[in-house]
Amino acid sequence: MPPFSRLILTALLASCLYCAPGYGESYVVTTLRAAPGQLEVLLDHARGHRRNREGKVLLMRHSQGDHWDLMMLEPASGMAAPVTGFDSTADFQLSFMAESETSFQQLQGEAATAGLFHIEMFHALAGKYAALVDQRKRENQYLARTGQTANAIFVSSFGSDVDVFTIGFHKDMAALDAGPTVTAAAAEQVARETGFKNRADLGFFLRSLIGSHHDTLAVPVSD
Repeated sequence: MPPFSRLILTALLASCLYCAPGYGESYVVTTLRAAPGQLEVLLDHARGHRRNREGKVLLMRHSQGDHWDLMMLEPASGMAAPVTGFDSTADFQLSFMAESETSFQQLQGEAATAGLFHIEMFHALAGKYAALVDQRKRENQYLARTGQTANAIFVSSFGSDVDVFTIGFHKDMAALDAGPTVTAAAAEQVARETGFKNRADLGFFLRSLIGSHHDTLAVPVSD
């Protein structure tokens, strides 16, 4: 991670500018790409960071769909400065601040039984940021009411060009691919009741709000 970026993040943590956000709980999100031949060492380094944080780190290993190898998600509250640098084993590190209405305790509970994480990172079109956040929330309502897994929603507050990202916690690929547990007609009705034209509009409306997005699968990293 560039020293200047780490210095700014460290200053934010120290001053607690984001320790009590209006949106919810603040997190430090870090994505890492291992230097050539250093993935195993980087994994050990990341596990050590998790132990130093007394387990207050969700550690995910990229499976497919993006350029990073590891993602770490940790609550900003009580985080010691400076932000950990992985320069010796990673040739790319991005650490940024994000906020979520989902608490870290809730995230830990979801992660405890998850074997697969579905991560989507969105870049909103100009003037569409608020609508994108609203769409993500309304889609969660649709998913919950049709017997599917809702996603934890995060909004970036500093350090990343990603505006919004979500994490879905799933047992396995079959669970991720499972559709509604209600009838097609019932699902259509729920889609309309949550503000969409129909079921297909969930995807069409989302694409009208974003310039691009990354769709990634990851797995938990054990001790």
